[in-house]
Amino acid sequence: MGFLTGKLKGYELEDDLLKLFGKEEPKKPKSKLDPEFRAKYEHHHLVQMARMGAKYEATKRIRTRRLKSEPDGFYLNDGGRGYTCGICRRSHDGEDIWWRPDGLRCRDCWRNIQEGVIPVLDLDREWWEEEHFDKFDIEDRGVNTSSIKKLRREGDLVGRDLKDLSGHIYWTVYLVSENEEFLKKYPKKSGL
Repeated sequence: MGFLTGKLKGYELEDDLLKLFGKEEPKKPKSKLDPEFRAKYEHHHLVQMARMGAKYEATKRIRTRRLKSEPDGFYLNDGGRGYTCGICRRSHDGEDIWWRPDGLRCRDCWRNIQEGVIPVLDLDREWWEEEHFDKFDIEDRGVNTSSIKKLRREGDLVGRDLKDLSGHIYWTVYLVSENEEFLKKYPKKSGL
């Protein structure tokens, strides 16, 4: 029989472990800014705004490049939270938001578009108001929310109901082209 002897050596720092395996981390370039100056202005609101703007611009460019392989758009799947659908205005996580350059759509709204319930809507606010409106725009015309069902029953107002996977109506979109008489009868109130 034999026996084994040896020593144990511990490493705490990451640099020591990298040296042990023969790999050295590339050295970060030293900042040319004075450390005092950096500490003073690093958390200034204008610096934070510039940082957020740069992050937004980088995200936008990455998504625009991705459109080359997926021209109809794509689900974000970025782990982000709190995205708002441009059609139904509900908040969703990134995996439930379909991204196109003209706006965000939730999974249910995108499915309704694909099924032909509503056309692809350009979510630019000016164009939206020219071609589409919703219950909030009807209220701006002095129509009480409780009267909307009655107007639809009587045929004075034509809406396109958006349904979720279980078949429940979660939002209604009204097309200007289908409701010209209603819009003439109920003009928008001034000051709203």
